[in-house]
Amino acid sequence: MGKLHQLKASGPTEALAETALREKADAILNDTGGPTLTKDAMITEVAAVFLYDKGRSGTVEDSTMESYEASVRNVITPTCGDLLLRDFTVRRCNRILADIREQRSLAAARKARSVLSLICQTGIEYDILAFNPVRDARRLPLPEKKTAVLTPEQLLLVQRLIRTWRKDSGYGPRPNVETLENAMWIMVGTSVRVGEVLALRRCDVDVASSPPSALVNATIKQTKKQGIYRKPSPKRTRQKRRIALPSFTAAAVRSQLARTGKGAEAYLFATKSGKPLSGSNYERLLRTFVDDNKAALQSAGIETEQFSTHIFRRSTATLVEAVAGITLASRLLGHANEQITRASYVVSAELVDPVTAEIIDEAFAELF
Repeated sequence: MGKLHQLKASGPTEALAETALREKADAILNDTGGPTLTKDAMITEVAAVFLYDKGRSGTVEDSTMESYEASVRNVITPTCGDLLLRDFTVRRCNRILADIREQRSLAAARKARSVLSLICQTGIEYDILAFNPVRDARRLPLPEKKTAVLTPEQLLLVQRLIRTWRKDSGYGPRPNVETLENAMWIMVGTSVRVGEVLALRRCDVDVASSPPSALVNATIKQTKKQGIYRKPSPKRTRQKRRIALPSFTAAAVRSQLARTGKGAEAYLFATKSGKPLSGSNYERLLRTFVDDNKAALQSAGIETEQFSTHIFRRSTATLVEAVAGITLASRLLGHANEQITRASYVVSAELVDPVTAEIIDEAFAELF
């Protein structure tokens, strides 16, 4: 049996009062136990329903939900939260995004555009909007492409600087230079992301095979809800792949294996308690190294402003693409298609052609 509701509504005319009454009736009929919306809902109210619906769907990762929430809380609500969603036109969208870009940043505006589009989609689902104005709004420019890469000679300089960094310098406890160097060489030799390197366990690497290899099948994530944890797939599930290791990368893996626990699932890069090292901690270590050695790095022609873990990935991909073409570079990067690298190609097989190790070894042959 349904529940009986006694509804009341008022309005300046009989027709408007009847419309208000029907809206209340529709809200009850469409009630799924969560928040409801009227046609007079403000953007901040629709955003709250959007976040509620996404959160309970179970299809969105915690890190993605946190980025949605941050954009709503810090950017969208202060900028246009009090605007009625029904009054959110294409023209207003263009002005709002232009203001966010000018007052905050291009990255904040691009993220806000994405979230506003999802909010408008929620408005369509709740019969507030007939179409999504964000889709017809002007496109924001892409962020400036980072082009800095490191040559083999520059990487050898980085290695020398790491090995002497804060050695007998009176700075206090010395940073973990072994972790900094070994993870660098693994990223250079495989072009994987830092989270994927930090997710490697003893059972994921095989340095006794010919050629040695590493299975990239996870990444380290960090959210407020879960803390630091191992996601059992790379950035995208289909990006799982086994990569042949150049000799210097296999040496870095062996060096790290000597420092890690004996269990099959022991992380190559772990904290003292055996937990995985977070990507933010490694990035912080790398930034500190770059700041301390900025003059020496810049004198070698290295762009320190672009020196992050991405520069290792970009350098190797550039090298492989130049020698073997875009398809193999895309496979090595774990891209779903070459449009991210350059044209359209889907990663299907797990094994990356072992020729990648031979190409990288040849490039470094005279230096090792």
